[in-house]
Amino acid sequence: MSSKLEKQHYDRLASFGCILCNFLDLGETPAEIHHIRHAGLRKNAPVIALCPEHHRGNTGVHGMGRKAFARHYGVSEEDLLERTLKLVGVKT
Repeated sequence: MSSKLEKQHYDRLASFGCILCNFLDLGETPAEIHHIRHAGLRKNAPVIALCPEHHRGNTGVHGMGRKAFARHYGVSEEDLLERTLKLVGVKT
Protein backbone atom coordinates (compact mmCIF):
# COMPACT_ATOMS: atom_id res chain seq x y z
CA MET A 1 0.00 0.00 0.00
CA SER A 2 1.40 3.41 -0.88
CA SER A 3 1.95 5.88 1.92
CA LYS A 4 -0.88 8.15 0.71
CA LEU A 5 -3.35 5.25 0.50
CA GLU A 6 -2.06 3.90 3.80
CA LYS A 7 -2.64 7.26 5.51
CA GLN A 8 -6.17 7.43 4.08
CA HIS A 9 -6.88 3.91 5.32
CA TYR A 10 -5.49 4.69 8.80
CA ASP A 11 -7.45 7.95 8.97
CA ARG A 12 -10.64 6.13 8.02
CA LEU A 13 -10.13 3.49 10.70
CA ALA A 14 -9.30 6.12 13.33
CA SER A 15 -12.45 8.06 12.40
CA PHE A 16 -14.55 5.15 13.72
CA GLY A 17 -12.92 5.51 17.14
CA CYS A 18 -11.49 2.84 19.41
CA ILE A 19 -12.73 -0.59 18.38
CA LEU A 20 -12.36 -1.90 21.94
CA CYS A 21 -14.38 0.98 23.40
CA ASN A 22 -16.98 0.17 20.74
CA PHE A 23 -16.92 -3.51 21.75
CA LEU A 24 -17.29 -2.56 25.44
CA ASP A 25 -20.11 -0.05 24.69
CA LEU A 26 -18.06 2.84 26.10
CA GLY A 27 -19.04 5.21 23.31
CA GLU A 28 -16.90 6.88 20.72
CA THR A 29 -13.36 7.72 21.72
CA PRO A 30 -10.48 9.21 19.74
CA ALA A 31 -8.23 6.54 18.32
CA GLU A 32 -4.74 5.87 17.05
CA ILE A 33 -3.53 3.02 14.88
CA HIS A 34 -2.24 -0.24 16.38
CA HIS A 35 -0.33 -2.72 14.21
CA ILE A 36 -1.07 -6.36 15.00
CA ARG A 37 2.34 -7.96 14.68
CA HIS A 38 3.35 -11.47 15.49
CA ALA A 39 6.33 -11.59 13.15
CA GLY A 40 7.49 -9.79 10.07
CA LEU A 41 7.47 -6.17 9.09
CA ARG A 42 5.25 -3.59 10.74
CA LYS A 43 4.25 -2.14 7.38
CA ASN A 44 2.74 -5.51 6.39
CA ALA A 45 0.79 -5.96 9.63
CA PRO A 46 -2.98 -5.53 9.82
CA VAL A 47 -4.15 -2.57 11.89
CA ILE A 48 -6.95 -1.64 14.26
CA ALA A 49 -7.87 1.66 15.89
CA LEU A 50 -7.47 1.89 19.67
CA CYS A 51 -7.76 4.85 22.03
CA PRO A 52 -4.48 5.89 23.69
CA GLU A 53 -5.33 3.98 26.90
CA HIS A 54 -6.24 0.73 25.15
CA HIS A 55 -3.22 1.10 22.87
CA ARG A 56 -0.33 2.35 25.04
CA GLY A 57 -1.83 2.74 28.52
CA ASN A 58 -1.54 0.51 31.59
CA THR A 59 -4.70 -1.35 30.55
CA GLY A 60 -3.74 -1.37 26.89
CA VAL A 61 -2.27 -3.98 24.61
CA HIS A 62 1.27 -2.57 24.95
CA GLY A 63 0.92 -1.98 28.69
CA MET A 64 -0.46 -5.43 29.52
CA GLY A 65 0.88 -7.54 26.69
CA ARG A 66 -1.20 -9.35 24.08
CA LYS A 67 -2.18 -12.38 26.16
CA ALA A 68 -3.09 -10.44 29.30
CA PHE A 69 -5.03 -7.93 27.18
CA ALA A 70 -7.08 -10.74 25.60
CA ARG A 71 -7.74 -12.37 28.99
CA HIS A 72 -8.69 -9.06 30.63
CA TYR A 73 -11.15 -7.93 27.95
CA GLY A 74 -12.29 -11.32 26.67
CA VAL A 75 -11.37 -10.38 23.13
CA SER A 76 -8.13 -10.73 21.13
CA GLU A 77 -6.51 -8.34 18.69
CA GLU A 78 -7.61 -10.68 15.90
CA ASP A 79 -11.22 -10.57 17.16
CA LEU A 80 -11.04 -6.78 17.13
CA LEU A 81 -9.57 -6.87 13.62
CA GLU A 82 -12.53 -8.98 12.44
CA ARG A 83 -14.93 -6.52 14.07
CA THR A 84 -13.07 -3.63 12.40
CA LEU A 85 -13.29 -5.25 8.98
CA LYS A 86 -17.05 -5.72 9.39
CA LEU A 87 -17.40 -2.11 10.51
CA VAL A 88 -15.68 -0.81 7.37
CA GLY A 89 -17.59 -3.19 5.12
CA VAL A 90 -14.96 -5.80 4.33
CA LYS A 91 -16.30 -9.36 4.24
CA THR A 92 -14.25 -11.86 6.23
